[in-house]
Amino acid sequence: MNLESKIEPSITARVLLLLLLVTLAIYATLYTVAAHNLASWGWSCRGSQGDATFLPFPTGPRGVLMDVIAKMNPVDEFIYLYLIKTGALIVISISLWTIVAVVSSDVFLRLQRSKATSN
Repeated sequence: MNLESKIEPSITARVLLLLLLVTLAIYATLYTVAAHNLASWGWSCRGSQGDATFLPFPTGPRGVLMDVIAKMNPVDEFIYLYLIKTGALIVISISLWTIVAVVSSDVFLRLQRSKATSN
């Protein structure tokens, strides 16, 4: 047995990985924008307004309790304190887009090589 044989993923697998990464990066970017918008709208105090939440996607308060300040649930408080205020969501979004750029250039170069060898 040759232990040094390399198993390379196919171009199809790389393109599917790229599509998954692009989808994650778009969702992370949209989530970051919506979460910062919600946080700047009224989450700067030590509680939430109405039934606004960051999960599954940031939405503002709706209904009758719109102007009533209520205690923030622990998950939303964690998201606000550790992901939004520290800028971690922005770093995650930028990191995902950087990974997308690296993977897409790798896929592009491999496609160019496969076209050059087939000609």
